[in-house]
Amino acid sequence: MSTRAQPLWQPPQQTPGVDNLPPLKLFNSLTNQKEPFVPEKGRHVEWYSCGPTVYDMSHMGHARSYISFDIMRRIFVDYFKFDVHYVMNITDIDDKIIKRARQGYLFDQYSSRASSLDEVRADVLEAVKRLESKASNETDPDKQAMHKRDLDKVQAALNSDNFKVLLTQSRDCLCDWLDSKLGSTVTDNAVFEDLPKQFEREYFVDMRALNILDPDRLVRVSEVVPEIIDYCQKIIDQGFAYESNGSVYFDTQKFSEADGHFYAKLVPAAYGNQKLLQEGEGDLSIGADRLREKRSQADFALWKASKPGEPAWKSPWGSGRPGWHIECSVMASKECGPVLDIHTGGVDLKFPHHDNELAQAEAYFGHSHWVRYFLHSGHLTISGCKMSKSLKNFITIREALAQHSPRKLRLAFLLHSWKDTLDYSEETMTLAASYERQFADFFYNIARAVEELQLSSESDSSVAEDFAGQVASFDDKIREALCDNLDTRRSLIICQEAIFAANNLLASSNGRTGGNVQLLQRLAVAVTRLLDVYGTVDVAGTEPGFKHKPLPDGFYGLEWRPATKELIRDLLQEAKQFFTDCNPDLAPELASLPNQLIEALQKSGIKAKFGDDKPEVDDLPIEAASIDRQVTLAPLLRAIADARASVRLQARERKLKDVLAACDVMRDDRLSRLGVRLQDREGNLPAAVGFYPADLLAAERSERAEREANKAAEKAAKAAAKASLEDRGKQPAEQMFLGDTDKYSKFDERGMPTHDAQGKEVSKSALKKLQKLWDAQAKRHADWLKSNK
Repeated sequence: MSTRAQPLWQPPQQTPGVDNLPPLKLFNSLTNQKEPFVPEKGRHVEWYSCGPTVYDMSHMGHARSYISFDIMRRIFVDYFKFDVHYVMNITDIDDKIIKRARQGYLFDQYSSRASSLDEVRADVLEAVKRLESKASNETDPDKQAMHKRDLDKVQAALNSDNFKVLLTQSRDCLCDWLDSKLGSTVTDNAVFEDLPKQFEREYFVDMRALNILDPDRLVRVSEVVPEIIDYCQKIIDQGFAYESNGSVYFDTQKFSEADGHFYAKLVPAAYGNQKLLQEGEGDLSIGADRLREKRSQADFALWKASKPGEPAWKSPWGSGRPGWHIECSVMASKECGPVLDIHTGGVDLKFPHHDNELAQAEAYFGHSHWVRYFLHSGHLTISGCKMSKSLKNFITIREALAQHSPRKLRLAFLLHSWKDTLDYSEETMTLAASYERQFADFFYNIARAVEELQLSSESDSSVAEDFAGQVASFDDKIREALCDNLDTRRSLIICQEAIFAANNLLASSNGRTGGNVQLLQRLAVAVTRLLDVYGTVDVAGTEPGFKHKPLPDGFYGLEWRPATKELIRDLLQEAKQFFTDCNPDLAPELASLPNQLIEALQKSGIKAKFGDDKPEVDDLPIEAASIDRQVTLAPLLRAIADARASVRLQARERKLKDVLAACDVMRDDRLSRLGVRLQDREGNLPAAVGFYPADLLAAERSERAEREANKAAEKAAKAAAKASLEDRGKQPAEQMFLGDTDKYSKFDERGMPTHDAQGKEVSKSALKKLQKLWDAQAKRHADWLKSNK
């Protein structure tokens, strides 16, 4: 079997009359190489993506697939302009779900009636025996390590006299034991329905937090059971499946021998791999009784006769439930038809799941090209280690989001090929953070250059030419990268190179960009458009799970926010408080500044005034709702920055420390908390001011606070060390050893030890060391006396 090779793949024929397809190549798992992408029907793409089996919280392994596929889908739709019908399933009937739901139900029942610590401890000891037996029979090193961790955890709990601690820490062990004894008694179907409903809701909460678009069509296994039964029957009728003891199995040998068919297209060498096949059948379906029902050990279940303690549906073969693999074949066929342009899923699903899907659908439709392009996302590791929910070694999406923003996580994925292993580590996230900061600074700096509209006669001509070349070739380079298997990593490197060129231009011209400002704008708009395609621009007011409304061309950085009355009011309030903090030192100089802010707002068509209590802002012009705040409020931000600069100049000349401190607070805290970054510049250049991603500003404040705390701690430590030295200096050298009676029994007239605690004379070598200590203390004491005269 190991010599089996993949069958010849036939590329689709391009639809007549459709001649403007992009030269896109995709790494196709059906050939293990890049192939030109040609949809079956013009620019229309039928795309099915394997969704989650909802029995627990989603983890970063799920994120590896779903963020990657979301990025790919957005590129197809928003960059290449394909008409994509994106379908995803929810697996809500599965061995894992049945077992987890049953165990949770039995544990809750047990917990509610458990009455004594001794009773629970006795049951836990019985459960431990079962766990020890499983551990001793396990051959997989990773699972052996997991069982050991579980046993150590339970053994520690057994030493506790706390009833709740024992129950909580022994939960997994007890659940498995209870299920082995009582699982067959669970007959309420609601038990098997509630768990997947709960975790489906949690799944979509996580996906929307990651800014992943909802599928165009969502389909659940529980909604298509009649179709699954019909699908199984047709495969039987086609001669590729058989009934056995109430179950239905796919005949892999007969399928493989049939003309035009090939089993295990994706992983030919895995045909007959019992370990993988049994994992694909599920924990509840690999007993000896099930294995005896098959004609061949390579056959797999389409329909499973339900045992006691499992949900069941009526079928021509008796009460049963769907097999795992048939579910996707049926749902994808129902929603997308007899041919899928694209099928996506994790690389761990290649065999047996996706190979079995292919076999079932091709047996059903009677052809050999159910999926044209099979795209598999790579593995995810945690700091180089394998991640697996079954091994209890995983990080939930919510745990990751507690540490990193959705944008930073998405950038980390963009910096890796969708098909390769991604290592979720500190190094990976540091790289993502670096790109995030580069993009944020780039947009901030370009906005400053555009605002100031300075002339460019001073810029270095070679630097300007290099930048012009970067801008001219930018779009073509990006297109070339994305046509090469959606190479987002290379596209971000291209962006980085263009940003470096822009920075060099700004640096060489000493901030004077002049005629090059149009090129800077053009690049910023192109980068904004690309990042928006990738889903990395946070657009205010977007309904979770849906695309934002079309935005006008422009560069708004990593966030798009319209101006609001609340924001304007807050900015004016902070300015008012700043002016108040600077009074009475600069009362005359401050008198005209509030009016300057109001006049600045009027340039944007906004009416406001400083009331006795809080600033008052009239309703904004209708067009303000569709314009980024950076554009609408640029005059106000400039007026605030100039007002602060005027105050700061006066305070410096008059050495008003409190006012200078207020200027720092305005820059580092008040404006920062409103999403405004203000940077003082050397020479006669005005302060740079503009909106900046709020989470990055929060990180800056946190880093600044940490630096100040470290500086204060270091200062306190130095002061304490100095005080300690001063305290030591108070004691005369003649007294320093007299208290060490546990070491010495006699002393000379200078207080130097002569005999140890046992009455023996102190050795010459020891006496020499003691003399050095005595001399050092004599010097410290002399210095102390001198400083305290």
